[in-house]
Amino acid sequence: MTPLLPAHIDSTMMTAFRSCPRKFYHTHILGLRRAGTSIDLIAGGAFAKGLETFYREVHENSSPTAKAMSTAFTAFSESWGDTPKEPLSDSPKSFDRMFEALADYVSTYPPLTDHVQPYRDAKGKATYEFSFGIPLDFPGFPLHPSGDPFIYCGRFDMLGVYQNRPCVRDEKTSKYAGATWADQWNLRNQFMGYVWACQHFGIDLETVVVRGVIIQKKEIKQLEAIKIFPHHMIDRWFDQLRHDVTRLRKAWDENHFDYNFGDTCTSYGSCEFTDFCSDKNPWYEDPKFTVRRWNPLTHEETGESK
Repeated sequence: MTPLLPAHIDSTMMTAFRSCPRKFYHTHILGLRRAGTSIDLIAGGAFAKGLETFYREVHENSSPTAKAMSTAFTAFSESWGDTPKEPLSDSPKSFDRMFEALADYVSTYPPLTDHVQPYRDAKGKATYEFSFGIPLDFPGFPLHPSGDPFIYCGRFDMLGVYQNRPCVRDEKTSKYAGATWADQWNLRNQFMGYVWACQHFGIDLETVVVRGVIIQKKEIKQLEAIKIFPHHMIDRWFDQLRHDVTRLRKAWDENHFDYNFGDTCTSYGSCEFTDFCSDKNPWYEDPKFTVRRWNPLTHEETGESK
């Protein structure tokens, strides 16, 4: 496999680099992934595609709810593809359960009376899924080894309007939510990046509406949190991004990505790369891993031979 420094970066990649540069190296420089299909990625993508299709049917085609749900089901199924409808693990994110969660979502937030409505541009066109790729050609940012700027990418579920002001709306599917579910978004790197991107494009917003879709085998819950990110927080986020991209380029130039040797190694059970970090001579040809490179601009993975 060939080490490659991604030119396109996003919040997930920067969070990985901050938590453990060596994990970033394994995941995003070498492109190592556990062999097999991630049910979370498949289920989340199908949910987002179905929901976006439903909203388009209602708001653009004035379709009744039943027809919109039928069209959404077709889009949901196509996005799910050939992945088994029942996950091999004990995950509750089966095909049927995920679509039940989508139906429960639109029942909780009826599209025409939802307090978050689609944002409309000067021509009256509604905006749903919002994607961006912004070259980091600002003072103080290093260039990618190609000589071009790094590109900061992101995608969120809908650019909306809340209380007569533009907002970001993003859904988070999960199987668990504790009492502090809403607090985890207070300093969320991902959401501050979304706000910065919108402001970069001249959309004056600072509000993020986070909707949690909690999917369990016996229950589905809908949660919502409204988060405000004032300008000083966005400036702080941007300064940190510049600092971290500089560290990333330095690590690449020096061919040295630091180890964490701390809590990151055991968080959420255990890091999948602990064997590589403890072996005297890491064997990167381990058959438990494959090489798939994530492009945060297209939200697609491309495989390659090891």
